[in-house]
Amino acid sequence: MRIFTTIFLISSLGPLIRFRNSEYFYFFFFSLFTDSFVLLQQKFFKSSMYNIESYLLGNLLIVLSIPRVSKKYKIGLILFIFLYSILERSDISSTVCMIFVMLFVLIHFANTLVQEIRIDGKLTLFLVPMIILYSIGIVLAYYFYADINLVQDTFIPKVILYTLLNLLVAIFGPDRKINFPFGYDPTIKTKMANDLDIHVDEYDNYLEKGLSHREIQIYHLMKKGMNNKEIAEKLNIEKKTVETHMQNMKVKFGFNSMTELRDFVKKADEISVPIQE
Repeated sequence: MRIFTTIFLISSLGPLIRFRNSEYFYFFFFSLFTDSFVLLQQKFFKSSMYNIESYLLGNLLIVLSIPRVSKKYKIGLILFIFLYSILERSDISSTVCMIFVMLFVLIHFANTLVQEIRIDGKLTLFLVPMIILYSIGIVLAYYFYADINLVQDTFIPKVILYTLLNLLVAIFGPDRKINFPFGYDPTIKTKMANDLDIHVDEYDNYLEKGLSHREIQIYHLMKKGMNNKEIAEKLNIEKKTVETHMQNMKVKFGFNSMTELRDFVKKADEISVPIQE
């Protein structure tokens, strides 16, 4: 069992390293931290209550690290978990909270996958194993309370499956995509490009670079010379949210500093430099 656990933890380093320059880096960092902490805790404590609560706290950190999700949704979920836990502190309440948290993460990945297919007609491959992983996690969280013996008896198959899913995520990486025409609606991309007053081919260039629609909006407002505060007011979002999107853009464009990003945007504005691959 220790051998399988060690292999699992090593496999968890794969996504962390592979996504080191991605907006999902902290998601995989807190995932590895949570798994490692709980496995160590299991070695010293026998109570299932400690394990559930540790997973719950770890997954709340994971939720906070999810990119492209509004803070109000994250804070709303955390407040719900906090209040529910106060009302009834027990194995069942902790299990219910765990399921809600994992369902939140699952919905994020599923929504991201569906939106990318509808807008771009492409499927980001790492999203598939992540959806499988969290779907299995929800089922196991239920059985952890309903039949702890079943969870213990299937520990090794679960660890093997999670290890394979980690390897798939590491192999696929953050940017590998395949064409997926089922559900693709080209009118959505055309409408979004028209809303930004740019050609759909230019919009495609941004999508190929991995930019979200919001990041494309911010990029074009930067081209107009707006500062972070003005962009936040224009888009009716927080200034901190703008800064987070700009940090993500910096990584996706391959720059090392915000100064390089701003210089690139300024240069592109002056001489219409296309996005470089």
